[in-house]
Amino acid sequence: MIRAAKERRFYRVLIWVAFIAVSAGSLIALFGKYFWIAELFTHFRPYYLLIQALLMLIFLHGGRRLLMVMTILLAMPNAWVVGPYLIPMTGSVMGPVKGQSRVMLENNAGIDIVALNVQHRNDEFVRVADYLRDRDPDIIVIAEFTAVWRIRLEFLRESHPYYLMDARSDPWGLAVFSRLPLVDAELIDLAQTGTVHARFIVTAGEAPLEIFAVHLLSPVSAVLAHDRNLQLEALASHVLNSKNRRVVIGDMNLTPFSPYFNLFTDQTGLQDARRVDGFHVTWPASLLPIWMPIDHALADPEVNITRVLAGPDVGSDHFPLEIFVAE
Repeated sequence: MIRAAKERRFYRVLIWVAFIAVSAGSLIALFGKYFWIAELFTHFRPYYLLIQALLMLIFLHGGRRLLMVMTILLAMPNAWVVGPYLIPMTGSVMGPVKGQSRVMLENNAGIDIVALNVQHRNDEFVRVADYLRDRDPDIIVIAEFTAVWRIRLEFLRESHPYYLMDARSDPWGLAVFSRLPLVDAELIDLAQTGTVHARFIVTAGEAPLEIFAVHLLSPVSAVLAHDRNLQLEALASHVLNSKNRRVVIGDMNLTPFSPYFNLFTDQTGLQDARRVDGFHVTWPASLLPIWMPIDHALADPEVNITRVLAGPDVGSDHFPLEIFVAE
């Protein structure tokens, strides 16, 4: 009897702690556009929604109608933002399987792209190299590209003879390796933040495709959050100046649940191609069950991206992002 009473008390406390925590997180997230700390809370909206769904069932079963109504009201903003990613768009087709991108390219079927943040202190060189050899995409974007990674990925220059790179000792180096010719290619520093990004054009079908490969700052302080937002503004300006079909890929250090993500897509007219295959997380690549989709593929509506998936664990703190553009 005493043990049963203690267990009931423990679960009541656990339910109250969960209710208060997710309610506070949901409320704080509503102010994400105005305060950098509040924006951090927006990235956890899928987890708020999951816990709120469980709490609604518990409150319904226990006859706690007021708490159930409060939970539903607080869950609505989270459901509005997260809901579209829980239901994959219909009508999509599957992109190439491993090693097939070269064949599909020869058949003018499309372009296979992999974007991977290798983590500049990561020493799992063999795992990354084996994955890229096996996957063999047409375009490879490497973030946090260092001099060591340049040596370890030297073999890519044989299979992908068109490249653009800047190796750095900090996390802000970047490289692009391509089997396709890169036209009007350049490295850019968004908002003069001392970071490396790339802009280049490839031929996809009859119309050129302008690709922006980026790695934005992590908003873990007021200064960095401000600079990351300046990068988004600068990137939006570059995208709007383009006369071609446009794609933005890479580690943007924000989730689709951030108000700044929605602001960027509204400004540029780009759509989140992740919705083709539903919700796929890319960071962190660990057992910690708090994963976030911070690596992205955004594109014009007329760009036919038919696949956006997270790849396997290759030893980095990010999973690769695999993208297929069909023609």
